[in-house]
Amino acid sequence: MRTRRALVAVVLVATLAALTACGGSTSATATTVRAATSALGPDEKADYEYVVPYGTSVRLDQGQVVDIMPQLLKVKVGQSIRIWNKDGKDYMIGPFYVASGQKLAMRFTHVGTLSGVCSMNPEGQFVIDVSA
Repeated sequence: MRTRRALVAVVLVATLAALTACGGSTSATATTVRAATSALGPDEKADYEYVVPYGTSVRLDQGQVVDIMPQLLKVKVGQSIRIWNKDGKDYMIGPFYVASGQKLAMRFTHVGTLSGVCSMNPEGQFVIDVSA
């Protein structure tokens, strides 16, 4: 009985964290991301680099517009992106989950479109168009 309660609590916390991170679930998108990207080494320079500064969540909570990410990013296969979340909150940034204090670095490996909700721009979504 205690194990079942613990499992329910873990599932509930994970669900709430996913919903509050940046406003949506991306389970279908996450599969696409794994198929269309590969990890970028920590010493490799990315073609596109973005930083979510500390205090961004406070600005968002105050109703301020944040304009860090473009609404549409057009890239070529082989190009890469790095997003560094220096804020105290985890975010969904388009198709990517970037935890507080973490860096996400990916290389685009296949033609396609990746997208998801994001509060890091006024449009509220981040779309990545990957072409050959």
